[in-house]
Amino acid sequence: MGASLSYPEVDLAGKVAIVTGGNTGIGYETGKALARMGARVTLACRSEERATEAIKKMRSELAEAKPVSGEDINVEFMALDLASLASARDFAKAYLARSLPLHLLILNAGMAMLPLQLTDDGLEKHFQVNYLSHLLILLHLLELLSSSGPDVRVISVSSDGYEYGTLDLKNMDGSESYGRMKFYGNSKLYQIMMTLYLQKKLREIAFFCLHPGKIARGMSDSTFLMVMAKIFVAMGRSPEKGAATSINAAVNPAFANEKALYFEDCKPVALHSLAKNETRHEQLWEYSIKLLRKFIDDDCASKLTDMGLTISSSSEAVGSPGDEDD
Repeated sequence: MGASLSYPEVDLAGKVAIVTGGNTGIGYETGKALARMGARVTLACRSEERATEAIKKMRSELAEAKPVSGEDINVEFMALDLASLASARDFAKAYLARSLPLHLLILNAGMAMLPLQLTDDGLEKHFQVNYLSHLLILLHLLELLSSSGPDVRVISVSSDGYEYGTLDLKNMDGSESYGRMKFYGNSKLYQIMMTLYLQKKLREIAFFCLHPGKIARGMSDSTFLMVMAKIFVAMGRSPEKGAATSINAAVNPAFANEKALYFEDCKPVALHSLAKNETRHEQLWEYSIKLLRKFIDDDCASKLTDMGLTISSSSEAVGSPGDEDD
C-alpha cells in the first residue's frame, strides 16, 4: 500500500481515553499509542483474561519506550459485551461512576462478514455490535464528553465498506434477505450517518469516523473472515499500520477545530452521497432511539433532550425490529 501513514507524537498527559475492542488488532495498537503518549486508557473488552494478557504485553512492549509525557503508562480493563445492550448500558454507567473525565472515545470494536446471527436482544449482529451498542454507550457519555474540556473527540472506526450499505428499515434483521458484505456495509454506513447526525446537533464535541484500511487480522474469529484474511494478507496492512488513521484522528492538533471528518490513510476525504443524506440520518436516529429507549433511563433522556437531541418517551420503546412498523 503506497499511502503515507503517520501521526504526530503528542503529549497526552492528563487526557483520558476509552478504546472498545482494545485487546487485539488495531484497537490494541491504538490503545498502546495513546498510553505511550501519556493518556490514561481504558480497554473495553468482553474477556478480562484476554484484556489482562493484552495489558501485560503492552507494558512489556512499552517498557523500553518512555512515554512522551515522561510518566508510567496507565492502562486498565473494563468489561463490555457489545452483543448485549444491557452490557453496553452497564459499561457506560460504570464508567460514569468512576468520576473521571473523558477526552477520547474510540469506538473501535467490530465484527465482519458473519453469517446471519441475531443477538439475545433480537438484533442482527453486525448492526448491534458495530453500531447500536456503540451508540448506546455514546449517548450515556455525551454529557461527560461535553464537559471534559476543549478538543474532545469521538472516533468511530468504520470502513469503506459503507459504500455497499443501505438503510432499509423493513429488513434491519435480515429476515427478508441477507448478505454478509451487505449487512457489514450497512453497519458501517450507520456509524458514519450517526457521526454526521450528532455533529450537526452537538458542536462542542468533534465526531470523526474513518476507514483503517484492509486489516488481515484482529476483527473477528469467524471462519469466513479467516479465509478472507488470507486473501487480504498480500494486499492489506498490519494492525500497527491500520491503527495509524485512528491515532491520527484522535491526537493530531491540526484537527483540533475540525468537525465531522471522515479519514482514509490518515487524511480527511469526501464521503459518498448516501452517507450524507440528512433525511436518512433522521430516520436512522428515530429507529435507533426506539430500540434503545428502554436502556436509557429518564434522567439520561432528560440530559440528552437538554443537549438538543430528540428522545422518544419510554412508552414508545420497542423490544426488537419486529415491533417497528415502518
